[in-house]
Amino acid sequence: MIKNQFAVSKDNKNIVAGIGDDSFCFKSGKNNICITKDMLVEDVHFKKDWTNPQEIGRKSIEVNVSDIAAMGNVKPEYAFIGLGLPPKTPEIFIKNLYKGFKKTCDKYKMAIAGGNTVKADKVIISVTIVGIGIGRGKIIKRNGAGIGDLIGVTNTFGNAGAGLALLYKYGTKHKYNKYEHFLISKQNNPKARLKEAQKISRHLTSLTDVSDGLYISVDLLAKDFGKGAEIYMDKIPVSSILKKVFRENKKQLDLALFGAEDYELIFTVPPSRAKFLKKLVPHISYIGKIDSSKKVKYFYDGKEQKIKYLGYKHF
Repeated sequence: MIKNQFAVSKDNKNIVAGIGDDSFCFKSGKNNICITKDMLVEDVHFKKDWTNPQEIGRKSIEVNVSDIAAMGNVKPEYAFIGLGLPPKTPEIFIKNLYKGFKKTCDKYKMAIAGGNTVKADKVIISVTIVGIGIGRGKIIKRNGAGIGDLIGVTNTFGNAGAGLALLYKYGTKHKYNKYEHFLISKQNNPKARLKEAQKISRHLTSLTDVSDGLYISVDLLAKDFGKGAEIYMDKIPVSSILKKVFRENKKQLDLALFGAEDYELIFTVPPSRAKFLKKLVPHISYIGKIDSSKKVKYFYDGKEQKIKYLGYKHF
């Protein structure tokens, strides 16, 4: 409803990607400019008992860079940070939060260009990032998948969701082993796949990042644009560490599909380009294909499965 009410006119020829994509992109002279905003709210997206302020600061930037990466060959240039803080927030917390902001911005050679600070009941972080398209590469949107295109992903899925599940189950006083610590670190320290996006974007037909879980992200590329897909669950990449901690196959797949916050890339590519992409980025896996069914069907060991959504809901 809000999208339809406020969407910018389709007659505006400068708009490259409007409301509903990972970033808003428009032409300015010879350049494509992409702008994204994401928010993190205490006790919704993080808990101060589970993560330190530098990690919170780093994560706030990384999740926004991930939305820039999801547009293809774009470089994040400027960050604007809005911050809501309770009145009695310790000064050391704020200093370390900004250390996290700055360290991650420095990693991407991105400037903190402004922002705002207000009083709030809980810590609220709102980051806006401005990116600039590299060269004359096209912006890759969510809606370009073609019938027969392969569905590809980067790296593995379920680690971040597994880390969150451990924290909810055991809290902070539990003595975690090294494998469990690894999974928790994936929840608290996500990494945007910017370099991968820049390498492969010109070969893709559609692209998004996996922030709300693989299950939802497949819909974003297929069903949301009147197309369907077949997903082969036994081809979804899951890390060996996740398998060590969660030994049940169904639990592994539930975490991979619904765990969220992996911030990997999911994309579509014509079959003729699939092998070449794996040469550019070896940790790519192909987990399915686009079809015309207008439904997303899930298969395991050749048999169609009934899947019930188990993931996070924003409202």
